[in-house]
Amino acid sequence: MNFNDYSDDIVFGFNTRTGGVSTGVYDSMNLSLTLPDDPEDIMKNYEIWCRDLGVRMQDLVIGLQTHTNNVVRVDERNKGQGLFRTRMKDVDGMVTNVPGVALVTYHADCTPVYLYDPVKKAIGMVHAGWRGTVKEIAGAAVRKLQTEFGTEPADLVAMIGPCISKEYFECDRDVVDAVRAMNIPAEEMISYDTVKNKYHVSIAGVNRLVLEAAGVPGDHIDMQDRCTYGNPSLFFSHRRDGLKRGGHCALLMLR
Repeated sequence: MNFNDYSDDIVFGFNTRTGGVSTGVYDSMNLSLTLPDDPEDIMKNYEIWCRDLGVRMQDLVIGLQTHTNNVVRVDERNKGQGLFRTRMKDVDGMVTNVPGVALVTYHADCTPVYLYDPVKKAIGMVHAGWRGTVKEIAGAAVRKLQTEFGTEPADLVAMIGPCISKEYFECDRDVVDAVRAMNIPAEEMISYDTVKNKYHVSIAGVNRLVLEAAGVPGDHIDMQDRCTYGNPSLFFSHRRDGLKRGGHCALLMLR
């Protein structure tokens, strides 16, 4: 199942690093509000990106992400938070059933998880770094859609967007222990490099397993399989470049 099949009902996007006005290490479509890029350039980038998507900047809702599994319901009263008003704190996922409310999450290797319920007409947008992933924020978003809007998980369609791949997500035993402690069969998502004495984990794959455990059918999950680390001409990457880089946004909105 392809998320594009629902483009008549929803607007969704994930910017590449090209097409903006930022310069230097932020070249060129930097949408991060937490890095010391020129604020005027950042706002111009938002203007360009939103115009391309057909979304108003005033309709964006952006939270302050802290790698939690907190998912909140938002509506038209939250429009403008992030760009024009103070952001909600400790929010890494949002759901809504209100058309025209654009849910936005920030990314620079972390996994964006898009959720759409075509029956109840509700959406969810999730930022899942490895900490949020092992806290099963994707499952928390499914449950939030259930409790708020009566969503049946089997009706959901999902997309896992660009993020760091297993090849480049190098980690130590603490991350692997956290993944193995989850209530999902995630061992196939883990490998070990005997030369470097490092582990590799597919964060995108773990999020897929979390969604399936929450009741989302496997054939309803669209895997983008685009690596932010391995494509420097297209994507910023925190693991690759540290803070000498810009940031991406993922967006999902009901039409």
